[in-house]
Amino acid sequence: MGIRELCCGLLLTLLIRSSGSDWLSCGHISACHCKWSSGKKTASCVSASLTQLPPLATEIQVLDLHENPLKELQRDAFASIELLNLQRLNLSSTSLRYLHQSAFRELRILIELDLSRNYLTELSPDTFKGNERLRLLVLNDNPLSKLVAQQFPPLQHLKKLELARCRLRKVHPYAFVNLRALETVHLHQNLLSYLQRDTFNLPVLKTLTLSDNPWHCDCRLRDFHEWFLTSNLGNEDVFCASPDSMAHVPWLEMKGANMVCPPTAITSPSVIRTESGADLSFGCFASGTPKPTVTWSFRHTEVTNKTISDSDVVIYKYSVRHLNEYDEEVVNRSAQWLNVSITNVTSELAGEWRCSAKSSAGEAFAYLTLFLPKARTATARSAPDYSKFFIAIGSVFAMAGAGFVAACFCWKIRRRRVPPSRSFTDQEKKLLDTSLAVSCDRTSVEMGSSYGFEMFDRSMSMESEDTQRCLEPVQITIEGPSGSFPPPPAEFAIPAPYGNIFISVHVTGHNEEYPDLLSGGSTLPRRSRTCFLKSTYDNMGPRVTAAGSSTWSLPGAKVEGKPTKETSSTLPLSTFSTEFTAL
Repeated sequence: MGIRELCCGLLLTLLIRSSGSDWLSCGHISACHCKWSSGKKTASCVSASLTQLPPLATEIQVLDLHENPLKELQRDAFASIELLNLQRLNLSSTSLRYLHQSAFRELRILIELDLSRNYLTELSPDTFKGNERLRLLVLNDNPLSKLVAQQFPPLQHLKKLELARCRLRKVHPYAFVNLRALETVHLHQNLLSYLQRDTFNLPVLKTLTLSDNPWHCDCRLRDFHEWFLTSNLGNEDVFCASPDSMAHVPWLEMKGANMVCPPTAITSPSVIRTESGADLSFGCFASGTPKPTVTWSFRHTEVTNKTISDSDVVIYKYSVRHLNEYDEEVVNRSAQWLNVSITNVTSELAGEWRCSAKSSAGEAFAYLTLFLPKARTATARSAPDYSKFFIAIGSVFAMAGAGFVAACFCWKIRRRRVPPSRSFTDQEKKLLDTSLAVSCDRTSVEMGSSYGFEMFDRSMSMESEDTQRCLEPVQITIEGPSGSFPPPPAEFAIPAPYGNIFISVHVTGHNEEYPDLLSGGSTLPRRSRTCFLKSTYDNMGPRVTAAGSSTWSLPGAKVEGKPTKETSSTLPLSTFSTEFTAL
């Protein structure tokens, strides 16, 4: 039995030793080194070019990942690889830009955490929730810029917080309210100008570094400056950066009476539009140290409680006694409101109102403009008057109608002057054609035709020389015995639309041998359109015989210079007249 027990004990020891030596292999990661250090199982993976957390043994208590490009840590980053026994974690210079608020949730025995020299711009208030045993938190060299109210969850064991070189500009007065165990806070080399008095109202705080910040040493810093000097928290020298009168003055030598603020004034609102008879109120917010004197003035006259033009004006003054505990801005305790209340506003109060804040540190002004619209007389709208429109339209139509009537009247008159057209019978057409046709060089006329002679149709222009010649009056003289011939009448000397043949006859004696051939009349009219050919008349006019020859053959007459006696029988007067009528 003894030998058997001994063998079992040796085997158990070997198994324990073999299993306990697994963490020393560092997960077979050549860049990591695992060892005992200060009684802790330590894994050092410094500058191992890791982009993810290494899968190490769960026994690891100290992990150093310094200078590895991790860039981000997701939800339950350490719980997912079962590194739940970590007590110290170094993540400095790991290029972290994103940190999930639950990345460290299951690290319940974590004591020290270093996140310095990364690129974290903000931290969720729940980022370190679950790390109740955390004692040291290093956040140096991260561009955080500001800390909000309750920036950190309740960490009852956190004693040291380092926030140096974080570009902090604003720190909420309640940013550290859950860190009641804080003993040391490093805020040096940031961009802080102001801090409120109760920002570090922590019961066990012993060290606070504030050097190398651009402190603006005016009235807004006066309360914190007073608290810092009386708390004896720092052994370093803190200097003012502004204003110019306080630059480079150490806090230990600075007196609160010298930390003043010029007055400021703001109206609310700056423009008011209202109506006559309305009630309104407006105010002026003024601050400054020392406390300024605030007044309202209207038209260069200070406004007090009185009645102006049937309007009751009342001035109210309020001091700011309560501060918003969640407001990160510094509110001067000397701030005050000066309000104006007006009942039954009239137009006399319209215009520019001025708020003045004066103190030994300076003077400030703010303006408010009060508008009252001018009274307008309402007029009833009437139906539009279209009478002028209808008159104009009627005038246009009347003028158009008058013009139309005048045009019709003129057209009617012109139409009356034009002879109406008529239709001719065939016989009338032949008579017209016969009267318009003539032959000036007739050699023979056949009296056997239906009209007693043959007509030759010739057409010529009325503008020709022959036409003009045909329009001239012709004088025909019948040759006979010598004697005097009477002149033509005066009417034959005037041009007319037709030509006249004037026959002057002088015959001595009336016997049977020489009958009176022209007893029916001596003037034979002829139309101007019947002759368009060149005349064959001599200077004495045409000679016409009853038989149709070119001369009259009378006893004793001369033909072409010779006397000729023609024995042809004389035609009746009716035949002679018919021929001349045709002419």
